[in-house]
Amino acid sequence: MDASDTVSAARRHSPPRARPFVVRSLEERDLGQAAEVEKDAFPTLFPPTSFRRELRSRIARYLVLARTDHADSADPSLPPLPNSGERARGGPLFGRLMNGARQVWRNRNPSWKPGDELIAGFVGLWYVVDEAHVVAIGVRSEYRGLGLGELLLIAAIEQAMAMESRAVTLEVRVSNHVAQNLYRKYEFTERGRRKGYYTDNREDALIMTTKPIGDAGYRERLNELIAQHEDRWGPSERRTL
Repeated sequence: MDASDTVSAARRHSPPRARPFVVRSLEERDLGQAAEVEKDAFPTLFPPTSFRRELRSRIARYLVLARTDHADSADPSLPPLPNSGERARGGPLFGRLMNGARQVWRNRNPSWKPGDELIAGFVGLWYVVDEAHVVAIGVRSEYRGLGLGELLLIAAIEQAMAMESRAVTLEVRVSNHVAQNLYRKYEFTERGRRKGYYTDNREDALIMTTKPIGDAGYRERLNELIAQHEDRWGPSERRTL
């Protein structure tokens, strides 16, 4: 093995770098951004969620995925933050393009201001009797494909465990095979169907539910899946209660 092989092997076995995200409870300051994420993720949803009402509900718990760095990250996989004071790089044309993209972003997301934590996604749960019901998982379009929806699902299951729920349940569009595969990965199984559940096109929803999440076998499997997720994407802080 030559020197370059040694460096490559070391990179493959080095621990993944932590990402600048934290999953935490929804707060009053997040309400505007949460609504913007929902509009981006679910443009046909009507009526929109009243996040202020959900924040005050006794049965609802919402978690947000906050980006905690306030300048562009060294991680090239993350979208650049639209900081107004950032100096453009790459020449005048590149600078004009980036400034234009940032202005479009600000017009679409007026609740975010430079220096704020950027809310990249959210997950909502309702706790009814002994079940945790995932009502929505939403991620900004520019942050999809980065494992963040899965991270929010992990946090939701962890919160449900901490709340001593027996199982986690949710609805998913019959056409959304990507989401269904993710849920099956976390051992959700189909338990029924709601006819015409989605108001925008009257599409049916599959009802999917986990096995008892307090069982040792499920906890062991969840820990394995969390380790796999962190090995691929890097760890992110989760404060689920």
